[in-house]
Amino acid sequence: MKYGRIRQILPRPEAMRSDLPNIPNYAVRYLIAEGGTARVYWGIDLRSGYAVAIKELKIRYLNNDVVRKNFKETETRLYLYMNHPNIPKLVDFLDIDGRLYIVMEYVEGKNLEEYIYSVSGLIPEERALPMFLKILDTVGYMHSEGYLHLDIKPSNIMLTQNDNIKLIDLGIASRISNSSTSTGYGTAAYMAPEQSAMGRCGVYTDIFALGIMLFEMLTAHLPFYSNKSNAKEAREEIRNKIRYDSVPKMETYYPFINPDLQRVVERALEKEPACRYQSCEDFR
Repeated sequence: MKYGRIRQILPRPEAMRSDLPNIPNYAVRYLIAEGGTARVYWGIDLRSGYAVAIKELKIRYLNNDVVRKNFKETETRLYLYMNHPNIPKLVDFLDIDGRLYIVMEYVEGKNLEEYIYSVSGLIPEERALPMFLKILDTVGYMHSEGYLHLDIKPSNIMLTQNDNIKLIDLGIASRISNSSTSTGYGTAAYMAPEQSAMGRCGVYTDIFALGIMLFEMLTAHLPFYSNKSNAKEAREEIRNKIRYDSVPKMETYYPFINPDLQRVVERALEKEPACRYQSCEDFR
């Protein structure tokens, strides 16, 4: 697998029972996914009987002031106050003996990465574009509320019934301001040049990640990737390709691609932020 993806974990209720957190009022059943700073579990709210997703900040980040504050304040507040059908609802926030948990509604379905690489392969234009417009609408809503997502990628898009979507993992979201800068967190293959360089970020930074995702939806390939086995070397190779390489031709992977879409993707993936689309509406 090309480097740069979150590690998805298939539900195996019999696995890791000794490692599951013990949380009052919730029955934690199994691990769903694991990222750099957090784990996500499937559980049941014992008061309501509903399935929930429980996100736990990893122990080694509890003393990291930036990550802890983002988890405890920014991400929790976003889930609480965002009012959009494509963003999961906050159920609870828990601080148990210093361990932090965000409890959210559980979204039934597959994430977009899993769907592309395990089910569909490339997604035909007539299906991909309506789906992508829903993603643009959701990210555009976040921007209108004053926040950047900064970790847009297929594994953070859940596909539900009728090709509806849910945008998940607001873990490194940031307030839009004149001083918004990257923390360096994110997935290398989707990070704009200014984000990987920990420079100033804006709406145009999310636009770049959206362009990567559209390329991937239409071709089942990443435009910039590395096959190096060493994680550090792979990240550096990807960052250099993003900074200096031209956007590959999508017709290399799918000869019947609409040439207009190539131009759209290339505009979204301009190296200079000012040359990209400046809003999700512009992208639309």
